Amino acid sequence: MSHIRPRCFQLLCLVLLSLIPHAAAQTIDDLNQRWHDTFVALKNGQQDTADALFKNFNQDLRLYLQKNNADWRVEFLAGSLECQFSQWRSTGAGILRSVLQNNRDLNEKGKAQLSSWLTACTAENHASGSTPDAPTADIIDVAVHVQTPGIHSFGKAGYLDNSEQISGAAVSPLPVNELLARRVPISEPQRALDAALARYPGSVGSTIAGFTVATDKYRGADSASGIGRCLQSYLAPLKQEFEIDRSEYVVTVYAAPWIDQVYDNARKLHGLTLPQGVVAYSVLEDMSLSGLGSPTGCGSLAHELVHLLIKPKFPMSPAWLEEGLASEVAVSSARSDQFEFSWSWRDAMLEQNIALRPTVANLLETSWGDFNAAGREDLPRAAALQAMAAVFIRYLDTQGKLKEVYFAARDQHITADLSQYRSYGEILEKTFVKSVDDIDREFDAWFKKQQASRLKDTPAPRLCNGPVQGPCPDMKQTAN
Repeated sequence: MSHIRPRCFQLLCLVLLSLIPHAAAQTIDDLNQRWHDTFVALKNGQQDTADALFKNFNQDLRLYLQKNNADWRVEFLAGSLECQFSQWRSTGAGILRSVLQNNRDLNEKGKAQLSSWLTACTAENHASGSTPDAPTADIIDVAVHVQTPGIHSFGKAGYLDNSEQISGAAVSPLPVNELLARRVPISEPQRALDAALARYPGSVGSTIAGFTVATDKYRGADSASGIGRCLQSYLAPLKQEFEIDRSEYVVTVYAAPWIDQVYDNARKLHGLTLPQGVVAYSVLEDMSLSGLGSPTGCGSLAHELVHLLIKPKFPMSPAWLEEGLASEVAVSSARSDQFEFSWSWRDAMLEQNIALRPTVANLLETSWGDFNAAGREDLPRAAALQAMAAVFIRYLDTQGKLKEVYFAARDQHITADLSQYRSYGEILEKTFVKSVDDIDREFDAWFKKQQASRLKDTPAPRLCNGPVQGPCPDMKQTAN
């Protein structure tokens, strides 16, 4: 009868566990403890106890998510735990894949650790409770979103840098707590302005509609006010179309008149050494953005504004959707309740690099790291990817599907209680009622039609005299 004792002990533990009042998790640390207790039961072979603890974890998770967002840590806890139960394993693997794809704060160590969890989850001989070590505390970096130059195909002259941009990331060396301490509630704009001017010597500034704008004194406070009004014009359509709210904190804008100032600001304000050619960057931790901008042209700053404001309701937004939307917003016409998207230099960039265009299926699988060029030779690929993300957003809009896809990705990719997972491909297929391959073919036909229409309506450029070939420099299109 000795073989019955472990089973009896498990049943006793389960009965005792059911008699203990269940306190709902209040913090991420509480959830982590529930997660740990479940793994201990699994490793000790106490399946019934583990089942009960897993049920409690899910109850706690639902309560926690009523007041908190599902950031990468919460998704990791849920996904890795679901991987330990056969009926939930596929959902758990999907959630872990989503964390790896969509979280841009993970450093290389973090990606490696989470990859090992995913590998264990999808292994054919997976053993419950037999897992890699839990992620350590040092796997997150303060991520700074930056816009860096793309490439322009100029005939046989090769690829030349110009004002076109792709996106990348840099890492701020400043402690997170120091950056968070810079946040100022929206009810205290003057305090935010005073702090911004103190950090940006020789500047003048203004506050307007939740923005504090600091710029070089020679431009004047009126210029700062104009930049604030320019950014303000994006708030209503962001809210109306995508439920992207203005921040509860003042958004501090460091508006530079020239590129060198963007670099100088980055070094002084955030300790950053930016990659070559950056025109704007943003830091979520202190709710700031810095870059080129004027009262009549603040598209690059608006691009960064999308990155700052999207996170509260969509903390795990995929790169293809967030980058694409931010890029299209930057070149859009912002109306009172909507954005008007049209052909822009993003489309021209895709046209010039069409051989490198990723398929829709490949686009949906991209991570934040994919948008970074590994070196100058990788710029064409990264530029084509950036352009495809932007133009695909415009395509979705012309098909009347953009908002439906956006909210499905936000709310249905992983359900609010993290109990169900749908890939972005499945979301698109349900929205269009056709396969991803069919969507890709239709996108290709649509874009070719756009190109043909553009060529038909665009007059031939005047050629310059002398050695310069192609359109005269003063006729080249510029972009925000």
